[in-house]
Amino acid sequence: MSDFRDILGLGKHEPGAAPARRPKPSVQKPEGMSREVFALLHNDGDSMHAPAVPLVPTTAPPDGFKEKEHRLIGWEWRPFENAARTDALRLRHWKKNNDKNTTYTFARFNKTVRILSYSDSEYATVLQHATWTKEETDALFEKCRQFDLRWPVIHDRLPGSRSMEELKERYYEACRSLLQARLSAAAEGSGAATVLAEHPLATFQFDSAHEVARKREFERLYERSAEEAAEEARRLEQAKALEARLRGQRKALKPGGKAATLQALKASLSASGLGAGDDLALGGLPSLAGLMEAPKRPRSVGAWLRSADLSTKKPAADKQLTHFDGRMRDVAMPAKVLPSEANVRLYNSCRAHLVLLVELESKIKRLEYEKGVLLARRQGTALPPLPAQASGAGKRVRSDAAERSGKRSHHGPRS
Repeated sequence: MSDFRDILGLGKHEPGAAPARRPKPSVQKPEGMSREVFALLHNDGDSMHAPAVPLVPTTAPPDGFKEKEHRLIGWEWRPFENAARTDALRLRHWKKNNDKNTTYTFARFNKTVRILSYSDSEYATVLQHATWTKEETDALFEKCRQFDLRWPVIHDRLPGSRSMEELKERYYEACRSLLQARLSAAAEGSGAATVLAEHPLATFQFDSAHEVARKREFERLYERSAEEAAEEARRLEQAKALEARLRGQRKALKPGGKAATLQALKASLSASGLGAGDDLALGGLPSLAGLMEAPKRPRSVGAWLRSADLSTKKPAADKQLTHFDGRMRDVAMPAKVLPSEANVRLYNSCRAHLVLLVELESKIKRLEYEKGVLLARRQGTALPPLPAQASGAGKRVRSDAAERSGKRSHHGPRS
């Protein structure tokens, strides 16, 4: 390194001397400028060794800047008319100069109840009451018209000791009687008669006893304790569980269900003197569902052939059809039956019982084979022959027995 310095005539380098650094110019942030904006401007200017150049020229046009014209909208203190008021009171509010509307905007939200009015002759004809005078009825209708059927306010403003239910009953009864009298006097089919007939109070009848009971029940619910509320919730849960159980029982006993068919089959066997049957023996049969039901007919059919009611039930397994045909020949079941009502009923019952007989015989053979396999496996003898109609179950039991015997021979005889 020293050779290069000698060639260039720079002199020797002193190892501890550090080159002098150029002092950075200090720029003070203008007052009112945010720190982020000042940092951006100062860094840009420092990196370019010059102040930041604006992107938009700031030279003023020859004719100078023009101020943008803004259209100012003033406000005025104006009077307005409130269509919801019936008096001549005029109020004022602030409105814009360009708004020429003089009506009150919120007057459309003033919804009033149309209270019926009556004449003296109508009162004398249809509105007389044993416990109400004309003055009391007039005062009631006037308060209803004034307070828009707000019954707590009406009950508070009316003199006397009548209850709110009595006031409601008198009002609605008078309105219904008045509308019915006007409807009977109006010409049939006219527009007035249609309006009176469609009035909601023409057929409404107020039940004061039900209203009193409803309020009493609400008071009882409001005043109940926490323990009573918890007890009521527990009872509701029990009621829901009972309803779910009842729905399940009804679903199981509906037509076409296995439980309903099992009960019908037991009743049929008991009526035939063959005993009530056993749930274990009758359960699990593939053709049990819908076995004892009558054939279904379309509801839209007015006339039909009775021969269409003949049953075509047969075992569910195809391997049992040959045995079923043999049983049909054993009982001399005719191929074609005269379709009278009694013959159809007997034929359907006999065919259903034959289907049940074939499936029970197949089940007995399968159970006997499984019993023999279990005995042979326990005694160590040969397996019984496989029945023709229990091939599926026999193969399963035989394979299980063979597997167990193989395991036993592998581990050797037990001591």
